[in-house]
Amino acid sequence: MKKLFIGALALTGIILLVAYGCDKEDEIQILDTRTSNTLVYEDPSLIDEVSPNFYDNHTYRIELLGENREKSEVEVAARENGVDMDCLLINEVKKFYFNHTAVIMYSIPTADPEQTVILYKSHGLFQVSMAEFRPAAGQKMQYGLRTLDDQPFYSFQLDEQNRIGDFVISDNETINSFNNEIYFLTLETSHRKSTNTEDAVCCRKEATWRACLMCTLDACSSSWICRLSGIVAGPELAAALAASCIGAGPGARC
Repeated sequence: MKKLFIGALALTGIILLVAYGCDKEDEIQILDTRTSNTLVYEDPSLIDEVSPNFYDNHTYRIELLGENREKSEVEVAARENGVDMDCLLINEVKKFYFNHTAVIMYSIPTADPEQTVILYKSHGLFQVSMAEFRPAAGQKMQYGLRTLDDQPFYSFQLDEQNRIGDFVISDNETINSFNNEIYFLTLETSHRKSTNTEDAVCCRKEATWRACLMCTLDACSSSWICRLSGIVAGPELAAALAASCIGAGPGARC
C-alpha cells in the first residue's frame, strides 16, 4: 500500500511537472509573439531588382514593431527630439526596409491622421521629422516632410493618377547636417564597394541631400510626368522618397 501511494505521488508529480512545463512553454510563445516584430509586407524580388527611378517602389519589407528593445529605442529617440508622446499611437510603430539604401525608416502615427512622425536611422543615429498629407485643390493631395519646428524639407502634390508635380525642395540645415554625418560615416565603405563599378549617373554623388533629390527629380523635368508607385501611402510616402538621398556626397556609394 505504501509503495502504491509513493507511486501515485510520483505520477502526480510528473503530471504536474509536465503541465507546468506546457504552461511555461505557452507563456514563452505568447511572450515571443508580443516581443517579436510582425511582418506586414514583403517582396523578396525587390531586394535585387532595384529600379533606377526614385518614383518606383523601393520598399521591400515592412514590419510592425513588437514590445521589444528596438521599439523602446525608437520611443527614446522620439522623446529626446521633442516629440509630444501623448499624441503618438505608439503601438503602431512600423519599420521600413529599402532596396536602394541601408537607411532604416520608422513611422509612428499620431492622433492626427494627416501627420506621422518619421525617424530615419543609420549607424545608430536618428533623424526625427514629421510627414504630412492633406487634400489640395483640383482633386490633388499635398505631401510634405518637415522638421519638428516646422522647417520644410520638401513637398509635392499627387494627382488622381498618382503623377507627381509642384515639387519644392528646401535647403534645410537639419537634414543636411544628418546627411553629412552619415556621408562621412559611410565614405570609406563607399569607396571600397565602388572600386570595381563603372561610373554612371548617380544622384547620390551630388554634394548635398538637396542636390541629390533635385537630381533624382530631373527625370520629371516638368510636373505631372512621373507616376509614383509603391506599397506605402499617406504621410509615409513623402518620407520614403527622401530616404534614398541620405548619405549623399562626392564618392558616395550608388
